[in-house]
Amino acid sequence: MWKKSKVTDQTATGQGGPSEAEQEEEKKAGIKKRSKVPGVMITQFIEVLPEGKSTPDFLRKPIALTIQEGKLAIFKANVCGDPKPEVTWGRAKGDMSDTETFQKKYDEATGEYTLEIHRVSGEEADTYKCYAINEYGKAICTAALNVIEVGFKKKKAMEQLEDIGSVDPAEFRKLLRKRKGVDKEEAVKEPGEIDERFWEIIMSADRKDYERICAEFGVKDFRVMLKKLSEKKKERQEEQAKYIETINNLKHIDIKGLGIASFEFDLELKDLTSRIFLYKDGVMIPYSDEEEMKHSLKTVGKKLIFSVRDLKAEDAGLYQVDVEEVNLFSTDFKIPTVDFIVKIQEVKAKEREDAMFECVLSHPWPRIKWMGKNATLEEGEKYTITVSEDKLIHRLLIKDCSQLDKGIYSAAAGIKTCSAWLIVEADSDPASHGKKKTRKTTQAGGTGLDLGKLAQEQQEKLAKERQEQIDAANKARAEEERLAREALLAPPPPDTGDGDSGEGGDSGEGKDTGDGKNKSKSGSNKSKDGGKSVGKSVGEMKDSEKEEDDKKNKKSTDDSDKGKGTSNYDIDPNANGEGDGDSKGRKGHPGPLIPDAVIGSSLHNDAEKERDDKYKKSTDVSDKGKGASNNDIDPNANGEGDGDSKGRKGHPGPLIPDTVIDPNVKSGTGETEEYIDAAGMHSVRTRQGPLLKDTVIDPNGQSGTGETEEYTDASGKRSERTRQGPLLKDTVIDPNAQSGTEETEQYTDVSGKRSERTRQGPLLKDTVIDPGVQFVSGLSNVHALIGQPAELMCKLSNDNCEGTWYRDSKKLTADDGHIMSRDGANHKLVINRCQEEDSGKYRFEADGRKTEAMLNVEDPPRFDPDDLSAFSQPVIVKVGNSTTFKLPFVGREPMKIQWYRNGEELLDDNTTKIEKSFTQSRLLLSKCQRKDTGEIKIKLKNEHGTMEAISRLIVLDKPTAPQGPVEVLESTASCIHIKWRAPKDDGGCPVINYNLERQQVGRNTWKKLGDIPGVPEYKDNDVEHGRKYCYRIRVVTEEGVSEMMETDDLTAGTLAFPSSPAPPKVASAFNNCINLTWSTPTDTGGSRILGYNLEKRKKGSNLWSPVNPTDEPIQEKKRAVTDVVAGNEYEFRVYAINISGLSEPSSPSEFIFAKDPKNPPGKVEDLKVADTSYTALSLSWNKPTEEVGVQDEAKGYFIEVRQAECIDWTRCNITPIILTTFTVKSLKAMAMYWIRVIAINDGGEGVPQDLDNYILAMPPPVRPCFTDNKMKSFMVVRAGNSARILLNFEASPWPEVMWLKDDVPLLKRVNISNSESSSQLLITSSERSDSGIYTIVVKNLVGQESFSVEVRVTDDPKPPGPVELEENVPGTVTVIWEPSPDEKRDDHLHYSVSKRDSTKGSWSMVADRLFNNKFTACNIMPGREYHFRVYAKNDMGMSAPSESPTWGSERRKDTFVVNMPAYKTCDLRTAPAFLVPLRQHTAPKGYECYMSCAIKGNPKPRVTWYRNNISLNTNTNYLITNICGVCSLLILRVTPKDWGEYSIQIESSLGRAESSTKLTVRE
Repeated sequence: MWKKSKVTDQTATGQGGPSEAEQEEEKKAGIKKRSKVPGVMITQFIEVLPEGKSTPDFLRKPIALTIQEGKLAIFKANVCGDPKPEVTWGRAKGDMSDTETFQKKYDEATGEYTLEIHRVSGEEADTYKCYAINEYGKAICTAALNVIEVGFKKKKAMEQLEDIGSVDPAEFRKLLRKRKGVDKEEAVKEPGEIDERFWEIIMSADRKDYERICAEFGVKDFRVMLKKLSEKKKERQEEQAKYIETINNLKHIDIKGLGIASFEFDLELKDLTSRIFLYKDGVMIPYSDEEEMKHSLKTVGKKLIFSVRDLKAEDAGLYQVDVEEVNLFSTDFKIPTVDFIVKIQEVKAKEREDAMFECVLSHPWPRIKWMGKNATLEEGEKYTITVSEDKLIHRLLIKDCSQLDKGIYSAAAGIKTCSAWLIVEADSDPASHGKKKTRKTTQAGGTGLDLGKLAQEQQEKLAKERQEQIDAANKARAEEERLAREALLAPPPPDTGDGDSGEGGDSGEGKDTGDGKNKSKSGSNKSKDGGKSVGKSVGEMKDSEKEEDDKKNKKSTDDSDKGKGTSNYDIDPNANGEGDGDSKGRKGHPGPLIPDAVIGSSLHNDAEKERDDKYKKSTDVSDKGKGASNNDIDPNANGEGDGDSKGRKGHPGPLIPDTVIDPNVKSGTGETEEYIDAAGMHSVRTRQGPLLKDTVIDPNGQSGTGETEEYTDASGKRSERTRQGPLLKDTVIDPNAQSGTEETEQYTDVSGKRSERTRQGPLLKDTVIDPGVQFVSGLSNVHALIGQPAELMCKLSNDNCEGTWYRDSKKLTADDGHIMSRDGANHKLVINRCQEEDSGKYRFEADGRKTEAMLNVEDPPRFDPDDLSAFSQPVIVKVGNSTTFKLPFVGREPMKIQWYRNGEELLDDNTTKIEKSFTQSRLLLSKCQRKDTGEIKIKLKNEHGTMEAISRLIVLDKPTAPQGPVEVLESTASCIHIKWRAPKDDGGCPVINYNLERQQVGRNTWKKLGDIPGVPEYKDNDVEHGRKYCYRIRVVTEEGVSEMMETDDLTAGTLAFPSSPAPPKVASAFNNCINLTWSTPTDTGGSRILGYNLEKRKKGSNLWSPVNPTDEPIQEKKRAVTDVVAGNEYEFRVYAINISGLSEPSSPSEFIFAKDPKNPPGKVEDLKVADTSYTALSLSWNKPTEEVGVQDEAKGYFIEVRQAECIDWTRCNITPIILTTFTVKSLKAMAMYWIRVIAINDGGEGVPQDLDNYILAMPPPVRPCFTDNKMKSFMVVRAGNSARILLNFEASPWPEVMWLKDDVPLLKRVNISNSESSSQLLITSSERSDSGIYTIVVKNLVGQESFSVEVRVTDDPKPPGPVELEENVPGTVTVIWEPSPDEKRDDHLHYSVSKRDSTKGSWSMVADRLFNNKFTACNIMPGREYHFRVYAKNDMGMSAPSESPTWGSERRKDTFVVNMPAYKTCDLRTAPAFLVPLRQHTAPKGYECYMSCAIKGNPKPRVTWYRNNISLNTNTNYLITNICGVCSLLILRVTPKDWGEYSIQIESSLGRAESSTKLTVRE
């Protein structure tokens, strides 16, 4: 049984629904973006980001880890984004609540987020996700953790056993059933049992696919299938109703694009938190919402789209979607085996030319998918897609190519794809720029191979493979039949035992009884439980059943006239009938016809031979018996009849003859048995098809069913069989006599008695199983034009087989106008002139086989060739006249007719009129203009195709004027030679002449020079030296004379020298020769260049010497200078010469030595890194060695660098350096770089010399150490004030700084600021809970260092409670007080006691640092009064005192009265005021800013700071203090946002004062 695995883990990757954080984010509208880092998916929440803001992204994503269990696994990530994103971690399976195992950290200095997994085990193996989220978007990436488990995990194994033992028994059966789906081998199905996979597929399939699915799984009983399918659908709908509202628009899986398959449906859930699972072949597979993953889910509203990317052969299978435990949808994905034999090739086409891509497949494919520039292409006006009849050759035609069509085109067949470029070459003719180009009739592309031949060879190969499969199947079937015949002819094993009970594969009980003639009054014959009739093949009996049958098959005791037997037919146990049974327990059976089952023999299984040995006879001691049967028959079917003394009975109903085959006839199916006919002859017969019920007639003329009889088969083996159902008359064919419909034969029953039986019914023919005729190649769909011939052809595997042709189920004959022919195995149907009524489905049948194909007779638009040839001729008309284009056509209506001129469709207007009819169309153009010249096209389109015809319209007109500017080829004292350009438009006629006129400047008359041939140049020899002339030029054609073009004033004989040429370039240099080249000057002086003069000069000399004679100019722009001395250095310059003379000399060339070329230098030596930093590194090396004839001296060096992740080298210096040291700058800190140095000389570049290893951009390693000599290890802070710890250190590379409080990570409310050489801890508003030991750990690759600071946050203590005095010992007083309320919160709190007696007026401390609540004071004098005060003390200060009652009594003295004068009390209260006001501040960006002022006031005023009238007292970004009347505000890092007006306000009950200032921030 095929089942999917149980969902035991609901949180696999992509399964079980998103987390709460993911659900919250999914509620936001998202725009998917691609990150620069592979594997990161970014979702943007809003369409337009504010300026300066960005979505989160990963600078470095976590990498997958494979680690041994017990080790520490660390995932690291760096993110960016504005505002700063919040980073969280998650996993696909389980949770991460165990803080001891999963520790998340953040490094302020490096901005690195870390997930540490301590002591990893197999339970932590999972896919981990890192989320970076801010208000504008989120970024997600994943990393896998693989754990290598070591050894046998006894604890884990015991836990698994305990889990299994704790499973509820009812649930345990479900677990077993689910587990069965993931077994590699499918369970063996019982006969007739339908594969569970069948139900999964068909319940989600369309009704039109039922027949195909049933044929695939071998399901033949459609009625039963549909009934069961209806029940299953009802059950599934009830299950689905628990979780979903609706599900519709189900689309099965299909290959959508290049390597992508998807299926989709609309789903509305009742509970949005319900989890969705995806299975493949019963196994749950992970999926993600990221489209780049292998399996992904995209949700668009209610639509769910599942996609599978990077398709491979193993992706085929049954895909199922479940919600919780309920199946929603199943789709079977099959990947075809088609591949490309010939792939599409690159095509180069010119503009307005057609391009063809073509390919050949390995297997027939109806239609492949064509894609151009990632878009699917469809048949239309632009593209034509064709498929050959054998469906192997596929072509794509791109019509009328333009520059927009160039790009990559792809063909996809199944999961196989191939791609090629289409290159569209632009027209190189400059005269055609800006014009509409004429459509070309040529076609580019094609593979150049004979694709038809390749397709034919592939088709023959496929036919050969198909025939080999058929032959192999026939051979296997023949072998099975041979083995079956050998098994039948084998001698039977000897019968043992004396029981009469038979054994079958199953057991059952029935209660059919019959009344016999001889009845016994007492006694019973009990047959064994194994006395069963065979209901199904003995070969299906299991070994365990055989063992039980052996035990049960024992000798029975005959003590009664009644017996019981059991039969193994699957029948209704309520089916009852009456009949006479014999003493052996056999019984008659009423009901419908049921096939015979023969006990003791089997065609295909040797298990029945063992059953023969177990078959025993029982002792017959009674005249009446009972039989029990378990056949699955109609319970209402009853039959009655008289039986013989053995319990046999007659059966009413129709007699159906058996089929008996002559022993000489070899073919046939079923079993072969030997019998004795009425004449006493032995014959052999073979049963065909289902075994039919024999009718057994005893000598007394009584017949019965449900009895066991003994018979002899063809091999002489004696067996028994039990006949069920109505008794049927056998038909016996005597091999030596004539057949008859009624014949008596003898047979021997089980008891050894011989009886007779008569067979009734006509003789039936043998059925010979033969694979028959097969189709080697079937019919293919044909498309034919109306009136044209069409041909349908197929090929059979037999040359001598006739067949019949049909059209739309109607048989065709030669009288119908069709030609039906046969050439050996090839059968052909030819229709000479196809008409519309010939369309339809054609079928060819031969020997029960058939093949079908469609003939589509099409009537597309068509032109008569003569009319088309006449239409294609250009039409020439003069400007202002009218013309007509007319073209007849044929084709099926309705017809769409369109006319085009130069690619633009023409519509009816003042100058254009289009006439249309059923047979022709006419275009009338009136008042034609020259601009109307161009291509005229008619386009016809109907449902069968499109047809075009192209002509050309030429409108003749006067030419336009010649084009300037006029070029002066020569201007001397005796002639002026000018040249101009031809007219832009010749008016449709070639230029015949140019008409010239000349005017001497200063005169009013024009002299006619006459017409010159159609060459646009003229040499005027009739000029005077120094005179200026002006010329008028007109174009003359057959259509008239153009407008004139007038030249500028041209002077005869004016010297116009050329400009200086460019400096000569050295092509090569040798000891005896230097080769030079140069270019033409930019200004030739209005005449052609006659030659060049070249000069040279030796270095150090001021004299230029000519290289060539001055009267022999150099005609070419190159020269080989041979007049040089080896070893000397020369420079060169060149003059240009025209008709006027020499130009100015060019600039000198570079100095060049006259010596042979050098060899490139070798590798530099001893390349090493002298120093490094975060942004630069210094290199040094030695010069390469010189080897004569191999490598020469280096003249300079190039330094190249590349990052480790790049493949391209970047050159650091543009020009070679001479020194052997260099500093590479602008490096990225901590990045890896490869460095190489290349030596260079005149011979070229040498071989690069690389460093042996990559270099890290970092200073030399330095172990972390703290640089402050006086670091405080203890700090006391008043609660509410800020606490700051600043520590300076040095380390290289940049260290990792970590702060701990009491050895645990810090809370978020503590701010950490790290720089390259310092770290600061800041608590803006401290609390008592912030007390503790703060430890800084500075760690890098070299080592680590730590330092601890104890911070105590406290406040002034509260006074102790009431004080009591006791006297326990005379002369002493015990002071007892209640503890201060702060005692529990402050472990440093202690007490001090002061004393004052009546004789002294001052207080003296008698005890300090008391940590209890009791003190005994000594030396208490009698007669004196004592007072005690108790103070609470801590690190911050001392509390107010707690007074004790008076102790003792003072001796009374006489009253001393002093009259004191009355003094007026002094009022010390003052209103708030500023002693020192705020001053203006200007702070650089990034630095600290400290504002302070001094105040006074009694009572102490309340201080409030403001920025731009907004209170800052609660803003943690500012450090505010008030110490002894000095109020200060500290800004740690000034930013442009801090710019503004700052004010401080002091207020008390006596008044209020305010001071303000302005802060300016410098960039």
